[in-house]
Amino acid sequence: MIEVSVPVRICDNGGWTDTWFGGPGRVLNIAIKPGVNVSIRRAPGRGEVVLDVEGSDPYVVQPRQPRAPRHALVEAAIDAFPPPADAVVEVEVRSAVPPGCGAGTSAAVAVAVLGGLAAVRSEPISPREIAYAAHRLEVEVLGLESGIQDQLSAAYGGINYLEIDTYPDATVQQLPDWDELEAALTLVYLGRAHVSSAVHRQVIEGVRRPEPADALARLRTAAVAARDAVLARDLYAFGHAMIANTDAQRALHPLLVGTDAAGIIEFARRQGAIGWKVNGAGGDGGSVTILSRGSDAKAEFERRVSRLDRRVRVLALEIATAGLTVAGQPATSTADRSATTTSAP
Repeated sequence: MIEVSVPVRICDNGGWTDTWFGGPGRVLNIAIKPGVNVSIRRAPGRGEVVLDVEGSDPYVVQPRQPRAPRHALVEAAIDAFPPPADAVVEVEVRSAVPPGCGAGTSAAVAVAVLGGLAAVRSEPISPREIAYAAHRLEVEVLGLESGIQDQLSAAYGGINYLEIDTYPDATVQQLPDWDELEAALTLVYLGRAHVSSAVHRQVIEGVRRPEPADALARLRTAAVAARDAVLARDLYAFGHAMIANTDAQRALHPLLVGTDAAGIIEFARRQGAIGWKVNGAGGDGGSVTILSRGSDAKAEFERRVSRLDRRVRVLALEIATAGLTVAGQPATSTADRSATTTSAP
């Protein structure tokens, strides 16, 4: 049995600038766990996969054969890294984060499945290569809109600052761990999923106008400010960067901060929160990251927000110091966390 774990990501200051239309890109994001878990069991067989994705019945996938996919991204990963011809592989996919949460779950699933299948094939592949392989599945194979930040966060873990001057080539700076930040963050799921590709289309239609161009510049500025706040260990400055980023999201397109998210933000503001960020592409549904003044204020906020609406859920959150982990071995170690990785493979 090969066990694979991959974090998801929140608080993506500068998100949208890591896309083909929003660059140059500057993004600060935070990888968190629990995220996505994939279990892979190999047995003698005929090169097929038994796929068990949470919420649906298991079924057989014949790699690289014509079919109507049930889980297009996972099946595309199987086609990219098929099992050996003399094996049948059982792949079980589970996530601690609801689908459509705005936390980069689809990218994390792709990274996890590719990482596990590479292990089955005994192919050593770097986190960067796995991240870009996952990105290609969404953009080139499935024809979806996708930035690059989610895949890189899932592969590397930790707090990352990205520079994408030529999409999708990225420089990844892994920032030091910050326990005080973790102790003050809350992830609030709004009770319904959002569809990020649909939101992307809305933004692309208007991105050439002057107002969105200014908003993209403000998003880049918020990412740099968030990076500087992490390096300075300044919780209030980080909160200001989160707020500036959410305001810039709203300026990019008014629907990016949906009604439910706006309600949680206003509630958090009244409770004394010092930062808030709509996660991912935004729009209806999804999730919001809230920054409190400290652990006590966080606990009180979580107690109160859980009473607002039975659909609203506070999700478990711990900053993930490792990214893609296969059979208990992180693909990136603590010793690598100050390193910088450049460009797509």
